[in-house]
Order: sequence, then C-alpha cells, then structure tokens
Amino acid sequence: MRKKRLNLLNVSKRHNKNISPFFCAGFTLVELIIVIAITSILLAGGIVSFTGLRISGGLSAGADTIKLTLEKSRLSSLVKEDETGYSVKLNDTSLVLFKGLVYDVNSSSNKIVNLPSGTKITSVNLENGGSTVSFSHLNGTTTPGTIVLSSINDPAYTRTIYVNGSGRVYHAYTSGGSLGGGGSGGQGQVADTGHQEFNLGWSIQNTSELKFKFLTNPGQSEIFIMQPHFNGNKTVFNYVRDFDAGGVDQRVTMYSNQLDPTNTIMSITRDPASSGPTLEIYIDDRLLVTYFSDGTVSAGSSGGTMIVQ
Repeated sequence: MRKKRLNLLNVSKRHNKNISPFFCAGFTLVELIIVIAITSILLAGGIVSFTGLRISGGLSAGADTIKLTLEKSRLSSLVKEDETGYSVKLNDTSLVLFKGLVYDVNSSSNKIVNLPSGTKITSVNLENGGSTVSFSHLNGTTTPGTIVLSSINDPAYTRTIYVNGSGRVYHAYTSGGSLGGGGSGGQGQVADTGHQEFNLGWSIQNTSELKFKFLTNPGQSEIFIMQPHFNGNKTVFNYVRDFDAGGVDQRVTMYSNQLDPTNTIMSITRDPASSGPTLEIYIDDRLLVTYFSDGTVSAGSSGGTMIVQ
C-alpha cells in the first residue's frame, strides 16, 4: 500500500512540472496596479465623452427650441394670429411668446416656453440692443443679431443662434471647441455653407481698409474704406457688396455680432455659396478667410476661430 501511495505522489509531481509558471505565479502587485490604472483611465475617458455628448445634446435641443419659437412668432405675425401676431421675449432659461409688440409680464395671453434643463441664454446681441424679437406682419423682417446658448455647468459649451434681418433663423456649433473636432483657425478647409462666423481674437475698431482679392486671371482686387460702415461708437460694423468676379455674380455680407476694443466676432455670408473663383478677404492686409473655387473655406492667419454650420 505504501509503495502505491508513493507512486501516486510521483505522478502528481511529474504532472505539476508540465504546468506553466504563469498559472502558478498569479499577479504581482505591480501588475495589479497597472491594470487598475488602465481601467481608471478608460473609465474616466468614457465619463468625459458621455458628459460631452449629454451637454451637446441639451444645447442642440435648446437651440432648436429657440429657432422653432422664433419661426412660430414670425409665422403668427405674417398671418396676424389673434389679430396682432406674437413676439418673443428672451429670458435666461425661458422664452415668452406675447401678443403684439409690447411685452407685459402680467398678461394672461403670454405663452412660456422653457429651455432644456442645464442650458441658459448667456448673450443676446440684437442690433437694437434689446432682448425682444418681433417680426413685421408685412414681410416677416426683423432686427438682426445673435443669441448665445450655453451650458450652465460648463459655459465653454455653446450654441449660437443667428437671426437674419430677412427673418431667417438658424444655429451653429463651434468647430474645435470643447464639443470636439479640430478647430479651423488657419488650419484645414471645410465645406462652404455660405455663412461662417469668425472669433477673431482682435478688434477691428481701429482698422481702415477692407480688401477683396479674387484669384482670377488676371487677378482682381477691390479695396474699400471701412469707416462709413461702422456705427457712431464703433460697436457695430455692417457691410454688403455685390461683385462681378470672373463673370460670376457674388454678394458678400459682413456683420459684427460682437465688437469691442479687445475682440471682434464677425459674421460673413457669401452668396451664392460654393460658386465662383477663389476669394480672399483682408482687413488692413490681415487675411481673415479664403473661399476656394472647389467649394471649401478656410480661416486665414488672422481669422481666429471659425464657426461653421
């Protein structure tokens, strides 16, 4: 019996010798720390990505709410709903549709539209300096300007809603901002949608010349004095020009959504978009933007951050 038991032990020892040391040794403390660190990094990245998507979704929904409310107001004015139509009062976290042109906070006919949770209006830049948008009952025109919607928890996340003088309303996202993407300030080209906004990072208040350079054969350049296109205290710049560039009709509209002694946010519209020869726009020989003949656009070396739609 004893001899048999020894033989069994010898077999067990021989079997264990064939097992890989990897399965016998287990994990070391260093290996466990590395695994935990990698897992933590992956989890943190996932949380950040999810947070960004959640905030972006909220801002998109808020921008759509503002856009649809303004469009409803315009339509009500054109059809003279309830005899007068409705205007829109812009508050921090809500919009108020009200009858007529004069806002009465106590009116029983006011219709309150709340913005999505976690979003608020942080800036209203209308040409008339107010916070109320009204549309003409004759042709639907209005006072132009911009409305900036931001995340309450992270104000770096924004959406900009544009109100055109003709009554058109649309909104944009910031390319290369905290919502992701690669900023286009002087780098790369994107499809020309016809309308871009540029956060220049410098002020045009003390500039003098605006130059449009069409890369036709032969080349075509036109220079204009900027002074007549500022308002009295140089807080607004508004310029519209029609061109015949290489046989193609072009209209360029430039409007300052923000203008102060330290910075300029410039809205530029080229109509028709993606048509005609390459166009470069300069202010005092500082390149703001290049519209390429292949239908793309790129911010110039002095164009700051480009916002695309």
